[in-house]
Amino acid sequence: MAKIADGGEVMNWITVVGLEIHAQMATQTKMFCACRREAGAEANLHICPVCVGWPGALPVLQSEAVRCAIRAALCLGCEIQELSRFDRKNYFYPDLPKGYQISQFYKPYALGGGIPFIRDDQSAATLPLVRIHMEEDAGKSSHESDGTSRIDLNRCSSPLLEIVTEPMMMSSTEAASCVRSVRNLLRWVDVCDGDMEKGNLRCDVNVSVMPEGAKEYGTRTELKNLNSFVSIERSIVVESARQIELLAAGGTIRQETRLWDQDKEITESMRGKEDSPDYRYFPEPDLPAISISNAEIQTQRESLPEMPEVRELRWLEEYKFQEREIVPLMARRANGDFLESMVSEGVAPTDASNWFRGEILRYLNERSEKIESFPVSTKSMARLILATKEDLFSVGRAKSLLQEALEAESSLDHLIDQAGSQVQDEGELAGWVDQVLSENPEAVTKIQAGDEKPMGFLMGQVMRLSSGQAHPRKVQELIKDRLAN
Repeated sequence: MAKIADGGEVMNWITVVGLEIHAQMATQTKMFCACRREAGAEANLHICPVCVGWPGALPVLQSEAVRCAIRAALCLGCEIQELSRFDRKNYFYPDLPKGYQISQFYKPYALGGGIPFIRDDQSAATLPLVRIHMEEDAGKSSHESDGTSRIDLNRCSSPLLEIVTEPMMMSSTEAASCVRSVRNLLRWVDVCDGDMEKGNLRCDVNVSVMPEGAKEYGTRTELKNLNSFVSIERSIVVESARQIELLAAGGTIRQETRLWDQDKEITESMRGKEDSPDYRYFPEPDLPAISISNAEIQTQRESLPEMPEVRELRWLEEYKFQEREIVPLMARRANGDFLESMVSEGVAPTDASNWFRGEILRYLNERSEKIESFPVSTKSMARLILATKEDLFSVGRAKSLLQEALEAESSLDHLIDQAGSQVQDEGELAGWVDQVLSENPEAVTKIQAGDEKPMGFLMGQVMRLSSGQAHPRKVQELIKDRLAN
């Protein structure tokens, strides 16, 4: 809630936000043709007469996109319509070669539902949805430093979900929380990759302000194509402040589309905001109506994985995890699946969590990779961790073996076999301990005088002498026994 003086009186202003979230579905092919859907490919590599709109080329709806759309609607609590259809949304832009976009306007496939999110005061809330509809993506324009513009049509006809919310009084951080919630849910059910930097998920934000106590929302402006949570937050803050300042000075807000300049931190007018008549919607003549049966809905419902809130509650109750340690494990479903697989191999949940959040996550973060790219199997990880619980290796030795396997791209199982188990024979250990004690009389004297600090040094010397094979606990016991006599 912002405050500003109006004629000497302090007036409270409230920001109202509505979201239009565009999520590219994680299908193998595009929406209406068999071209490959691939982010980052060479420009104009994956195109055909259908997706670039050559005359006479007819679209064919791919069933994989419909299955993804059903899954998205289910996890957002929407009412899926038995019959829906596509419409043509007519507008001209260089990256839309057909001159129209195949979308859904009159009869979208899903209505209602809501986005769960956390308010600034940490209370749970839900942002109501108006609808979700399927549509095709447009191409991509890039504006070069030499003044030229280039068009890449690879993205044309890629399958999109547009998730349209009701307007709601909320802060900029709460709006970003809503988008983050959608991204996490769609990733969880394998509907969208959610990589905002690649354009797989983008957001248009409608912003308006009104004085506290007002009965009607103010005139909204639309901030177009925001592709990061920081951009969503900052653009809402800046745009709402602009509107408040203008209204407080006696001006009016123009309904328009604005662009966010991240470097300058300003919003700039792009064009007047279109309404539905401007797009001249009419039914798509080349595609039949879509019939989604109850059987198909039930099939997709049964195929959904354990949902985040269910898994989180189970981990808290069954595994006794702390809420803070769950965060990185819940960031992506695959993270938790990896942990669960280690547990199924016999690893204690706490040990699996510690190793994942420590060694595994550090490796992934250093390389900006996902758990799917981790080169060690859950079975091999479980074998390594269990070896430490059976006193075959120290934890330090086990971490060294894992690091060696990751850096040299060697088989962890092979390294475990080569390393053998720790030496526990008391006679062999005593030989190493006695040699180290005789070579370090100053450390011995300090320990006998009550200073325990040199103990770590002596332990390290024994481990060096044994090439890391000595059993740490037994070595420590032997040193203490020798020094006590």
